[in-house]
Amino acid sequence: MSNPNINIYGFIKDQEILLILPLIVAGLYINLGLIPLKGDEAIRAVVALEMILSDNYVTPTLTGELYLNKPPLYNWILIGFFKLFNNNSEFMVRFPTTLFLILYCLTIFYFITKELGRQIGILSSLAFFTCGRVLFWDSFLGLIDMAFSWIIFLNFMLIWHYFRKGKYLQLFIISWLLTGVAFLLKGLPSLVFQGITLLVVFIQSRNIRLLFSWKHLAGIVVFSILTGVYYLNYYLQNPEYLDNVLVRLFTESTDKSAIGNGIQKTLLHMVMFPLELLQHFLPWIVMVGFLFHRKIFLKVRKQSFIKYCLMALIANIAVYWLSPTTYPRYLLMLMPLAFVIFIYAGKFHAFCKTRHYRIFQYSLIFFMAGLSLASFVLPLVFSDRMPVNHLRLKIAGVLLLNAGVIFLFVKQAKRTGLLYGTVLVLLIARISFDLFLQPFRESTDLLTLCRKDALELAWGTEGHPLYYMTDTITIHNVYYLTRERNRILTFNDEMSAGSFYIVDDTLKYGPDFHLQFSMHVPYQYKIFYAGKFEKQKP
Repeated sequence: MSNPNINIYGFIKDQEILLILPLIVAGLYINLGLIPLKGDEAIRAVVALEMILSDNYVTPTLTGELYLNKPPLYNWILIGFFKLFNNNSEFMVRFPTTLFLILYCLTIFYFITKELGRQIGILSSLAFFTCGRVLFWDSFLGLIDMAFSWIIFLNFMLIWHYFRKGKYLQLFIISWLLTGVAFLLKGLPSLVFQGITLLVVFIQSRNIRLLFSWKHLAGIVVFSILTGVYYLNYYLQNPEYLDNVLVRLFTESTDKSAIGNGIQKTLLHMVMFPLELLQHFLPWIVMVGFLFHRKIFLKVRKQSFIKYCLMALIANIAVYWLSPTTYPRYLLMLMPLAFVIFIYAGKFHAFCKTRHYRIFQYSLIFFMAGLSLASFVLPLVFSDRMPVNHLRLKIAGVLLLNAGVIFLFVKQAKRTGLLYGTVLVLLIARISFDLFLQPFRESTDLLTLCRKDALELAWGTEGHPLYYMTDTITIHNVYYLTRERNRILTFNDEMSAGSFYIVDDTLKYGPDFHLQFSMHVPYQYKIFYAGKFEKQKP
């Protein structure tokens, strides 16, 4: 197999970065608010809305009931954006995610550049931004995970920074401060990351006694004060429920571990976990093959920062390898550690022109060509099913972008490298995804019908009390009902005349129930009904 005269690595100058930035902005924000909120997105939004409506920013609620699953920091962040922009739409629920992703990538670039140079810093941050799971999923969902992952990764980097300088007091205080912030975002997982990473650093350096020093105690005190202030206020408002919220934070984590899932499910997950990583973090995850060259792997391990990243990655990912209920978004803080190791190892392969390097070289060219074609050919083939204005004009725009990348690549591939070209193609694919697939999904998704029904119910019951009865509501509907009515939707089974009720079956309430609205329920393929009782039930 002859080696094509194309480098994987090159030198990316500022003008190339300036070309990438508009594509990043377009990819992040085109049709960001088009798809209805789903799953945990809706939970985050509803809890934030209810805090505003109740004017209670200490006690999270969901449909008026105590919400114990997550601490409130991300809800406070959403509230800040809602109030700052006077907007609580789907776009605004997801907007913070995009900002945290940008901050995350800048953090990757800053720290990796300090340790390994500007080019590896650029490629590591772009690899994270353009891996499949981030680019085509988590970058446009209004979830906690991007903010949480950024804080945890920042903690990884600062632990290393202060450890290398021997500034142990700063290490413990700042790392426990960040752990406190992460705890108020997502609870106990922050403590797991902190504990494992500190053990990795101090056991490897044979300084484990520092974990029992007053400096470490000072850091733990900072964490305790930060989290304690909140939970003291929570206790003052809800003295009888503090134990409930602490127990729920614990079970929220253990329910997803091997403890809560049994040995059979755990063993199956352990087998499937590497395949799931490969599926979700393409194309850059395949660079793991660079570590399978023994001599190069031993050489890579000699670099102290890479050794730290490798040990932190292995130790922390083991927790998720043993946890059957693991979602790919739970690993976002670990993937930059993996990508920087792979990219650094690849530099040695490029120098040696190894077989691993040539295989990846050809694979990347094939991937780049296929994705470039798909980004405009698929919308053209399925144009009759695409509910997109100016469809052919937009397809032509995507075609021109791809043609520009090919022209640039042919002229400058020797200098900027194949990785840079692949990043451009991936960003254009994301723009194509936003322009064509998102409107198609919005027009065919059951969630869109559910949103339409919920909005009609909200507008049709404006000015009247509205309640739901047992098991007759889903969080997807609650977001739209709460947002449009500007009231907290609560449970009530008094069946009083004059109030609207959401029920699952009108027949069991007899002729006294006057049906006025119907509402589809996502994922359950059910229809709920809303109406009034003609007279008060005894």
